[in-house]
Amino acid sequence: MKTITASLAAIALAMSVTACNGAADGDETATAAAAGIAGTWTINLDSAQWENANSNYVVADGEYTCNSCIPPYSMPADGAWHKVDRPGADEIMVSVVDDNTLAFASRFEGEDQGKSTWTVSEDGQSMTIDWTNYEDGGTTVTGKSNMTRVSAGPDGSHAASGEWAPQNVSEMSEEGRTVTITEEGDTITFASTGGGYTATLGGDPVAIEGDNSGTMVAIEKTGANTYRETFTRDGETTGVNEWTIDGDTVTVVASDPRDDSKVTWTASRR
Repeated sequence: MKTITASLAAIALAMSVTACNGAADGDETATAAAAGIAGTWTINLDSAQWENANSNYVVADGEYTCNSCIPPYSMPADGAWHKVDRPGADEIMVSVVDDNTLAFASRFEGEDQGKSTWTVSEDGQSMTIDWTNYEDGGTTVTGKSNMTRVSAGPDGSHAASGEWAPQNVSEMSEEGRTVTITEEGDTITFASTGGGYTATLGGDPVAIEGDNSGTMVAIEKTGANTYRETFTRDGETTGVNEWTIDGDTVTVVASDPRDDSKVTWTASRR
């Protein structure tokens, strides 16, 4: 599944700063503009919009296959741990709970990374994914993602099979929706519950703290109020985040050039 953070893409921010009466309001606007990208930002969940981000799964004959994963992979759906070669996980467990429910869990080097339960509605047209991520430092981030069916899976397959379009992320722990960014000269530092990084604007890619996948990130300033993060792994670009700041609102367009998926969302500065 492509989450709000994993399938980020394409931005279009209405850069309209409303003129306010009174010197105090004007001063606040100037302060926000001067702050640039720095601050503590909280994602507005209801702002998320996806493009070309459908997922496709098949669960049949005791096997789970993710056709939309990059790269696609298959594994037994028997409730046992199985070795996998996936970014950020080296063991995954898939269980068929009942005709409408699947359970997943992942590990990396023996440490639990997260779990999720997928529940398909009785009419088969929607699916709810309740997920939990275990972050470094002992913090647990939980959330709920909702999917809408696009097409059915093969005859005789589990109800979760088929193509699904992301509808929304209806719940997410505040810790998982918040990032603090500092800017000192040409140095940018991102800090969040799931990790972070410190990089030089326009400099070489750096490792992401708390990331087990080997992903690197580089950041550049592309305009007075715009920034671009480029994520790479093993020399391949896996994602691009375009940040546009308008006062105390930022619009992020996150895209994955490998499949042209995008998600756009906004965040508010505290």
